[in-house]
Amino acid sequence: MIVPDLIILDGEARTTLGVVRSFVQKGMSVTVGCSNKSVLTSFSRGIKQHFTYCPKGHIEEAHKIIMDYVKFQRPKVLMPVMNWGWSIINNFYKEYEHLTKIVPNPGKELFDKLSNKSCLADLCEQHGISMPETMRPKDLNEALSFRNDLRYPVLLKPQRGESGRGIIRVDEKDELDKALRKFSGIPIIQEFIEGEDLELTILIFNDQPIAGNSYKGLRNYPLPYGPPIACRTIRDDNLMSLGVNFLKKIRYNGIAHLDFRKDRRDGQAKLLDFNPRLAGTNDASIAGGVDFGYMLYKLALGEPINPVFDYKAGKEYRWIFGELEHLIQTPHKLRTLQNLMSINNVSTDFSFFDPGPHLVLLFRKLMQIFSRIKH
Repeated sequence: MIVPDLIILDGEARTTLGVVRSFVQKGMSVTVGCSNKSVLTSFSRGIKQHFTYCPKGHIEEAHKIIMDYVKFQRPKVLMPVMNWGWSIINNFYKEYEHLTKIVPNPGKELFDKLSNKSCLADLCEQHGISMPETMRPKDLNEALSFRNDLRYPVLLKPQRGESGRGIIRVDEKDELDKALRKFSGIPIIQEFIEGEDLELTILIFNDQPIAGNSYKGLRNYPLPYGPPIACRTIRDDNLMSLGVNFLKKIRYNGIAHLDFRKDRRDGQAKLLDFNPRLAGTNDASIAGGVDFGYMLYKLALGEPINPVFDYKAGKEYRWIFGELEHLIQTPHKLRTLQNLMSINNVSTDFSFFDPGPHLVLLFRKLMQIFSRIKH
């Protein structure tokens, strides 16, 4: 049996497809684990093997399946990509650590803190990182007690959430009670600010910054709070310095993705979210010349890498089907079409080298349309 270079988890995520493609193009052997069947990564060219483990909420069963593959294949490196994969590995870390190398990471305690929006707000206050005014009520009565003091509009956000899911905007105090009761737990209440969305990804290892890049969000889906489906790489030394200093203060290790918004009122970048993992927009980093996944792999094996903070600024990256969904949903169709017509220095997630995932996605979309027409 040929030992694979990696087992990569979270094959259902769009991020993972780009990570897998990067390794395959380097001639590396990859096995991909997914939490559901028939995900797009499974149709990617060059994958030697893929397997399915359990969806969220079944951590013991998922661990058993992943562990069986790790024991059988003995990959050089194990790489979770998204929160679910990291949750499984972090809960059984020592068991995996005895069998393979795991990519650098901040550890379970800090990972969990940074994934919780209340804890993130506490860390920002402790270390002087600006963020929108954020209330962290402990129960419904405390949340309602803020009603007359909030600066509306505000956003109610789940304590733990990904890709903008579950966020509710409240425009006036009379809407607050009804909105709060839509949550199974108590959300944070955060001031809504207008401005430019800025994203920052940094790799730090043994307290040393290894690589970083930043980009501006151009369009997103689903509206209004979904992840970017188009972004452009930028240079922002102040933002990079802010991110690096924050990571050093919290003694972070591994890859970190920070979402900021530049407040139109004062021009200050304010932290909205923190992902202690590869970004959903990691493809844009690769297109700009910063391959975080490959650097994580090399660091896991103890191989030296040169710092990478010099990348292509002004490089635009688009996720094709996300752009189409955005176009359907947005009320600003003419302006969006005009933006899409500009193709100078643009890359997309469609690959002629690896068309399978998009052909499958196209077939599924057509079947959905046919099903709606039929009924």
